[in-house]
Amino acid sequence: MGSLADSSKDPRPFSFPREVDEWIQKSLVHDVFHNNLAPLNHAVREGWKLKIDQMKDWGIVDGHTFLLFASGMLRWVPKETCDAKLIYNALCMLNVILDQCPLDRPEYSLPISPDSVGKELPSLSRWLVNFSKRIGSWMDNDESITCEAIQSFKDSPLFNIDEAYEPKGGWRTFNEMFSRTLKKGMRPISAGDRERDGENYNRVIVFPADSTFDGAWPVTRDSKTHEDIVQIKGLDWTIKSLLNGCTYADYFEGGVWMHAFLNTFDYHRQHAPVAGKVVESKVIPGLNYLNVSVIEDPNDSSKNILHQHRSFGPCEGQADPDKGLVGTLNAPDNAGYQFLQSRGCIVIHNDLLGYVAVLPVGMAQVSSVVTLVSEGDDVEKGQPISKFLFGGSDIVLVFQKEARVQILGAQGTDDKGQATSKQKYLVGMPLGYSLKGLV
Repeated sequence: MGSLADSSKDPRPFSFPREVDEWIQKSLVHDVFHNNLAPLNHAVREGWKLKIDQMKDWGIVDGHTFLLFASGMLRWVPKETCDAKLIYNALCMLNVILDQCPLDRPEYSLPISPDSVGKELPSLSRWLVNFSKRIGSWMDNDESITCEAIQSFKDSPLFNIDEAYEPKGGWRTFNEMFSRTLKKGMRPISAGDRERDGENYNRVIVFPADSTFDGAWPVTRDSKTHEDIVQIKGLDWTIKSLLNGCTYADYFEGGVWMHAFLNTFDYHRQHAPVAGKVVESKVIPGLNYLNVSVIEDPNDSSKNILHQHRSFGPCEGQADPDKGLVGTLNAPDNAGYQFLQSRGCIVIHNDLLGYVAVLPVGMAQVSSVVTLVSEGDDVEKGQPISKFLFGGSDIVLVFQKEARVQILGAQGTDDKGQATSKQKYLVGMPLGYSLKGLV
């Protein structure tokens, strides 16, 4: 089956091969579905009910064509369109089909629930992790990038490739370009000079990533279990499960938990939000999950579009703008995925703030969270500490109660002029301020 890219309304992100990839045939068709494609066929039919244009435009009509789509992703040379939606839609398409009935059932997929913490991954969830790793290995291959592909990103304004430092001879792999470094001075750090800024060097906390601020919530102590928790849409998620095995997991009672998310087109390196000594640095294995919904196209009510659920609001009574604890009004049904995803965990000890946990969270087909610092390293505020390889991602910070962090929050307008608390920030912009010792 050849590509329909030339004739479709929305171009395919890559050509579909004529045959299902051998690894997919064995690992998914045989090992997960036991050579019975009825569940996958049913999931694709459920997907068609959502009236997603890309399913028609890309020719995904049944389980077999979905397998060809997944096979093509294993040899994907990513390119982008001017609106920066092609990679986004490809990642959403894969995940929205695998999230349809019956593939969303526990025998296939791990429920996004506190009860799932520490449980063995079911067959489809486990396959998706291995699938993501294979894509990641391919993206480290020099066949994953071409001059034409690079030019497509340069022609897509949201990627801001002109900010990037392009090495002599160019990027050798897609992952090199995706985790690109920036030219010197592109991300000035607020209160970033220890001598010039005095105590504000430690008091001012900066955004660790180019990301959209989602909110900040209190870490509370459960009176029955005596666990430190964050309540998300009525469910209690423990900080201990988020920091999975971290030596400092019990240090954050009464503190603040903050969340922001990155898009596929954002700069994908993370920087230290504070200065200090790295006391722990590790990668926590977990899911490769993306919660995708289908919503009405705001520009055309006759169409539906794919939409990533990446944000959530606090339970009633938790939002407190006076304390910098703000959130969105809407929550996805599966909020809490950050506690189950593959993620990094970097804990920095700052002389004023105490312990600060930085958790870069992989999303969808992000194959790796790579830490760039080790235990014992001294880091300056704004120094690179980790990077993502391919896909969208989240960033989570956790602060101790004693730090008395005031999250500055966000309230303004989006690119369409609508009021929103979800503002886009760049690395180094002020995120919060410590009131410790002031009042």
